[in-house]
Amino acid sequence: MPAHRMMTLSVLVSLTACSYDFERSSEIRDRRILAVQIEPPEVAGGAPLPEAVLAQALVVDPANPLAAVEVSWRSCLRLPRAAADVGEAENTRCPEDENTVLLGSSSAALEAVSLGAPLPPELVGLLAAASDVPAPQLQVQVEVSSEPQPLVAVKQLTVTSRLPEGQEPNRNPVLQRVTLDGTDWLPDTPRTLKYGDCPDEEKKEAEADDGSRVLVCEHDVEPFFDEETQSQFYEERGFSGEPELQREILRFAWFTDAGSFRRNNTRQFDPRDPSPDNVGPQNNWREPATKTERATLWLIVRDGRGGTSWLRREVIFE
Repeated sequence: MPAHRMMTLSVLVSLTACSYDFERSSEIRDRRILAVQIEPPEVAGGAPLPEAVLAQALVVDPANPLAAVEVSWRSCLRLPRAAADVGEAENTRCPEDENTVLLGSSSAALEAVSLGAPLPPELVGLLAAASDVPAPQLQVQVEVSSEPQPLVAVKQLTVTSRLPEGQEPNRNPVLQRVTLDGTDWLPDTPRTLKYGDCPDEEKKEAEADDGSRVLVCEHDVEPFFDEETQSQFYEERGFSGEPELQREILRFAWFTDAGSFRRNNTRQFDPRDPSPDNVGPQNNWREPATKTERATLWLIVRDGRGGTSWLRREVIFE
């Protein structure tokens, strides 16, 4: 192999290799919108329809967690799923025209960015007919004030004209509990840890701000959920092109403002998947290289069909 090709290959390998201490998307350093939830995540013809859906955003800011922000909500209709190109409707802002509706604009605390969004009359009429005509999807867009520019996130409500017989509308997944080192980690009670208090042989390397390497403790974090109620069955076209019965596989995204996770994302164990990373939803969190007063961890769970939920936990260091 020519020398220049060998050098290029080695550079590619070094760039794609995993580095535990490289700054990851899961490390929160400034204000961010981590997720948007719509409750319920799906409305369907033939099923009871709510007058409005509740949209809420998970907005975090390590520098000012109690900040008040300016928030605006908009909605628009998108192409029916059957008519849209793959990925076309995802992560695309509502157009700035008369088809986009301003739902509301106000100041809100970071932990209370939410709004009730009424269902458009044309959607209500189409769903009441329970026909086979593909329904447009309702997209909700939230904009949050930030510097140097506002943050924007979108979320689609799944609108299904008619569900297969026996199938219920999708529900947002619910985590029953989460444990830290095998002990329940309660939502309103920060866990107190003595920084660096673990056997030396169990410590892992982390990189400090000055580039030096230090040894820190690593902790096991594991979410729990009821697979029978939180992992729904649904019908969707399979590889054969024919409708097949599928089962949700929940996926987990991990974030923290201090320390780091071994993996940015984990997922529910899938007995059909032989890959080595199919190990379940648990993760490992390493303490920060420099002691802080506290650390906040966020866990977001998604079902791959629009269902989303999250939880927040805190650590206080002695």
